[in-house]
Amino acid sequence: MARHEADVIVVGAGISGLIAARTLLDAGLTPLILEADERVGGRILTEEALPGLPVELGAQWIGDTHHRMFALASELGVETYPQYDEGETSYELAGSGVLRESEFHNRFGGELAELEKVFRLLDELAADVPPDAPWLAPLAAEWDSVTAGAWYDNQGLSPVARTLLEICTVGILAVPTVEVSFLHLLFTIQTCGVTAELFAESEGGAQTTRFVGGTGEIPKRLAALVTDHLVLDSPVQLIEHSADSVTVHCRGGLVAAGRRAIVAISPTLAGRIMYDPPLPGSRDQLTQRMPNGSAMKAFFVYDEPFWRADGLNGQLISDVGPARMSNDTCLPGDDHGVILLFLEGEQARRYGRLPVDDRRAAMTEELVRHFGDKAARPEFYVDGEWSERQWTRGCYNANMGPLVWTTYGHALAAPIGAIHWASTDTATFWSAYMEGAVEAGERAAHAVIDELR
Repeated sequence: MARHEADVIVVGAGISGLIAARTLLDAGLTPLILEADERVGGRILTEEALPGLPVELGAQWIGDTHHRMFALASELGVETYPQYDEGETSYELAGSGVLRESEFHNRFGGELAELEKVFRLLDELAADVPPDAPWLAPLAAEWDSVTAGAWYDNQGLSPVARTLLEICTVGILAVPTVEVSFLHLLFTIQTCGVTAELFAESEGGAQTTRFVGGTGEIPKRLAALVTDHLVLDSPVQLIEHSADSVTVHCRGGLVAAGRRAIVAISPTLAGRIMYDPPLPGSRDQLTQRMPNGSAMKAFFVYDEPFWRADGLNGQLISDVGPARMSNDTCLPGDDHGVILLFLEGEQARRYGRLPVDDRRAAMTEELVRHFGDKAARPEFYVDGEWSERQWTRGCYNANMGPLVWTTYGHALAAPIGAIHWASTDTATFWSAYMEGAVEAGERAAHAVIDELR
């Protein structure tokens, strides 16, 4: 049986765990990171579709206000480049058929004006939600008792506007809006600024910038800074804890002892670890009620980005599916054309159960509808559904249903004795994004540093 000792045991080598470990090292403390998987990165996963052509099966973008991530990329020597956004989007909503963006806006301008009013109302309501304590919002009890979907349904929107609102929201939360508390939606908006920050892909949005070499360069280079303090393939099964010490037991027999622990995995996975003594019931009840989202990304690689010559930007928005949205994810300096299709919520659950050839065929038909016959002949295809991954069990984030924030929200990030919690799901700025993962890792590390000083 291998035994290790460190000042702080960090569970999970995603962005939060790696950031926490580096922060502890910089403060003169010794961390030990225990990662269940055989790789670092957590919900970040970059794979090569073709030699020299990375694709992002996990997190992919940062936005203009993701200042921590820009600073981190600069520090690690990872260059960035803007998301391609030239041309028109292709729409297919509420029986409209396939329409180019200009025609769609001409036909449904009134409906889009309705949607804009709802966005402004959401911004106004979200401003009253404290990001570090959403349950203290003036109308928290009312907002937490209904789903986001029910609130949307009561806004009197036309079918086109309501459908577009659903697609935009599911694209962020990766679950249907009927599964999410309205308070949780407002919390998400508040942590990200305003709805324009969340829903826009152009200037000011959350998906404006990508990383040269792939997002996986970030955790890979972070891990290189703490490599002497990192153990892979070590799933944590039990954490024994007291007020001033922890002993962590891993599958395979590894045991690690420290003065503090930072559990840097999603709440639902943190709830699957055994604790001795058991954690308070409120914490366990919380983690039972924070399921990870359902998401799949599918990449079609072509010999060229043929849609650009037709004045299209590679983006589609559709309620016919299988995918609800897409992006042009070509690499600068590479001749290949790459389109990424998103399947989230019910779409990911349904198509994730099908044989890969069946879902590829269904998505190919969709691409042909929007971008023409050339879309039927990709050179390469790859997809990834996150609920099947043993050490993630869903993406992009964890969501709270009705009455969870107001009943159990106080237990989300509060330390329990020597145990601290850190993952993007616990962040109060850009929660559910890489930016939030950095904030959560820094917060937990600084709290531990203050305690051990």
